[in-house]
Amino acid sequence: MKLSPYVYGVLVLAIFFGTIWGAQAGGFWSVSGKVDGQGNRVAPTGADSQEIKGWMILQDVVTAYDVPLADIIAEFKLPEDTPASTPLKELESDDFSVTLLRTWLAERSGP
Repeated sequence: MKLSPYVYGVLVLAIFFGTIWGAQAGGFWSVSGKVDGQGNRVAPTGADSQEIKGWMILQDVVTAYDVPLADIIAEFKLPEDTPASTPLKELESDDFSVTLLRTWLAERSGP
C-alpha cells in the first residue's frame, strides 16, 4: 500500500502532536516551568537562590528564605506599598533585579 506524501505528512504530525498533548493531558509533561508534572505550582525551597525565577512572587521568596518583606523592600528601594503578590519580573529597575536578589540572598545566608 502506498501513501500519498500529503497523507503521510498529516499522519506524522498527528502522531507527533498527539504524543505531546497526550503526555500533557496525563500530567507526565509540563513545558511552562511554573508547574511540575503533577500540576503543582513550583516554588523555591530556600536551599539555593539560583532556583528563583522572575515569574515567582515576592511572597515565594519571603516564605522560602525566611526574609521579612520589609527587608527586601528596604534593600532594593522598592515602594513601601509593594504587595507580596507582585511577580519579581514586574519590579525590575536599576535597583532591583532577580540576579541582584539571588546574590543578596546568597550573601545573607552565608557560606
